Amino acid sequence: MDDAILSNLDEVARRRNYRSRSEAVREALREFIDLTEWGREGGQASVILAVIYKKDSPRADLAMLQHRFEAIRTMLHTHLNDEDCLQIIVAEGPTVQLKEFIGRIRRVKGVKQIKFIQTASTL
Repeated sequence: MDDAILSNLDEVARRRNYRSRSEAVREALREFIDLTEWGREGGQASVILAVIYKKDSPRADLAMLQHRFEAIRTMLHTHLNDEDCLQIIVAEGPTVQLKEFIGRIRRVKGVKQIKFIQTASTL
C-alpha cells in the first residue's frame, strides 16, 4: 500500500480507537465481504430490518409476510407514538429470498420507512 493509504488508515484507526492497523483492516474486510455476499445471487446473509409504519395500516400484512418467509427468526413490535409503530425483524437465509422479503415490505401500504443492516452469514 502506498503511504497516502496507510496514513488515511492510521487516521481512521486512531479516530475509531482500534488497537492496531490490523484491527482496522479486519473490520474493512468484513464490510467488503458483507457487501459482496449481499450482491451475490447464491450468497447467504443475516439482516436486521427496522420498519416504521402507520399504527392502523399494515399490521396484518406484516404478520402474513412473517408466516410466508421461513427466513424470519424473530420480530419485535413497539409503539413509537399515537400514530406510528416500529417493527424490528431479524432474518437469515439466501440473499435472494431476503431481498424479495424487503421488497414485499416496501410495497405494504402504510409503511413509512425501512432501514436494514445486512451481514454475510459465513463470517
